[in-house]
Amino acid sequence: MIYKHKIFNNSAVQGKDFEDCTFIDCKFKETVFRFSNFTNCEFKDCDFAGSVFEIVSFSACKFPASNLSNLDFGDADIKNCNFSESLLINCIFQKIKGKRVGDRKKLDLRECNFENSKLGNSLFVFCDLAGVCFKGADVERGVFENCNLNGANFSTANISGVGFENCLIKNTVLDVEGFIKFGNAKGFILEGNI
Repeated sequence: MIYKHKIFNNSAVQGKDFEDCTFIDCKFKETVFRFSNFTNCEFKDCDFAGSVFEIVSFSACKFPASNLSNLDFGDADIKNCNFSESLLINCIFQKIKGKRVGDRKKLDLRECNFENSKLGNSLFVFCDLAGVCFKGADVERGVFENCNLNGANFSTANISGVGFENCLIKNTVLDVEGFIKFGNAKGFILEGNI
């Protein structure tokens, strides 16, 4: 099924299952996604501004050139999704465990891709991002807290002002500029020639 230039509201998505669908230039503005499932769907140039995710799942979905900014993915199940070229500014990636504030469990994003996405000011909390590609992404002023970043690739990414708090970092890839920015953020000063 292909949807073009459609404006979706709550009743159009709540409690619905979408499989192998393509959404082109669709608007989901201020839509509450409740008990919605999307499998193998592509959202091309779609706008999710002001949406709320309440028990929603995205599996094997792509979001090229879509606006997913200002969203909290705490009540979303995300598996094998491609966020390349997406706008994800001021987002929160976390998995809420229960109803208590701050009660989280690990969010597994290992099969996701954030290459060339815009993730400025976004927050990743207790996420497994081992091996995830952030190549060319703009992650400026983002925060990674208690995340597994082993083998993640941040080459050519803008990591200015990024915080890596209590993260596992082993074989994590940075280019020279990123390495310098990371060092500067930790208080190191580069002296001499490279």
